[in-house]
Amino acid sequence: MNKEKWIQCALQKGMESLEIYQSNQTEKEFTWYEGDLDTFVTSQILGTAIRGVYGGKMANMALESVNDAEMESIIDQLILQAKMITTKEEEALRYPETIEYVQRNLDIVYPSIEEVKDFLAILEKKILEYNPLIKQVSNLSYSYAKETRSIYNSLGMNVQESDQGQFLVASVVVQKEEEVRDGFHAIVIDQLNQVDIDAFVQELCDKALDKLGAKSLPSQTCSVIFEKNAMTSLFSSFVGLYKGDLLYKEISPIKDKLDQKIYSEKISVIDNPRNPDSLNQLSFDDEGCPTKEKLVVEKGVFKTPLMDTKAGICLGKESTGNGFKAGYAGKVGISAMNMYIVPGSKSLDQLCEQMGNGLLVTSLSGLHAGIDFASTNFSLQCQGFWIENGKRKNYVTLITVAGNFLELMNQVVEVGNDLDWSYRSMACPSIYFEQCSIGGE
Repeated sequence: MNKEKWIQCALQKGMESLEIYQSNQTEKEFTWYEGDLDTFVTSQILGTAIRGVYGGKMANMALESVNDAEMESIIDQLILQAKMITTKEEEALRYPETIEYVQRNLDIVYPSIEEVKDFLAILEKKILEYNPLIKQVSNLSYSYAKETRSIYNSLGMNVQESDQGQFLVASVVVQKEEEVRDGFHAIVIDQLNQVDIDAFVQELCDKALDKLGAKSLPSQTCSVIFEKNAMTSLFSSFVGLYKGDLLYKEISPIKDKLDQKIYSEKISVIDNPRNPDSLNQLSFDDEGCPTKEKLVVEKGVFKTPLMDTKAGICLGKESTGNGFKAGYAGKVGISAMNMYIVPGSKSLDQLCEQMGNGLLVTSLSGLHAGIDFASTNFSLQCQGFWIENGKRKNYVTLITVAGNFLELMNQVVEVGNDLDWSYRSMACPSIYFEQCSIGGE
């Protein structure tokens, strides 16, 4: 693709600016099933997205393949698309800025096919030997992924950055008499031969075995701890609260709460695409804006909205470097990146001891149907443990947890210290709340 030729063509046809965004993704995945390599899939995808401004309106187009012979036709389509846009919101491409690139220290070593096969065979054997109640390894896979993003525009921007990672994923099925449960575990790895297999097997298998003998609970209002995974799921469902576009459209429930208290003073929220502890570290967003650490909520006070270029124009503010695409073909939108609740000092076990009696929620489901963003009310199916005298008594299921997110986040008793990034781009520690409504028997 002759990028400069495309840009000159667009400008000659009257476009005010043009951007070419490309994503080059390479993936390899090995799946193992019942003692043998089940699948080995490798793929490489180069995706191109073109967007540009004509008459003050931004037009977008994604291309699976690029042919310079189709250049004029595609530019004409962009112009036609821009002419049909009726919104009054202004948009613009970005001029280049100084970018301090993230220095990655990952010591990634990629294994051979034989090394992967040997590792997965050993792992499957150890999982099946862990406990006689384990009946099947339903999923076992190793995967590798690398992506290179590049942005080139008519305003002088020319940036590029790569990221990569390796992942290990497993699921098991356990059975005791007629009761069947499952468990799932995934980790990010640097070197396959340095994975603590025994620790991985224990974490995976115990997640499934702990569910055996699960019971429901009587409906009640009680103290609740949302374990880190459940808390991350709940928190992620309301991340739109901080998005600049929902603020200027007055959709966010905290649209008029900037510099005001929205949470307990024990809650601080940080968004940092450069966080060295997270899976991905990004030097610039998908508009080419340099990323930076932001204190979104400081001791309960809403301090910093998340912004892309468009929201910044609408609100008269600067982008915070949170303009991201869901994929190369998607439009730029506002997304949190490596957002987290600042952890406290107590372990999960210490939170349970402090609570005494109550519910420990370990997983949530029904997040799409059970969330009302406008009111921040939620009613979600959940699983977890009943805590009695500070100890786990039994696993509980077939219950719901309900409340109002903003009210809940003002009932914080203690924030845990078990923040875990793992494979996430958003993370929360376990949090102990005064009370929540439980629906059960």
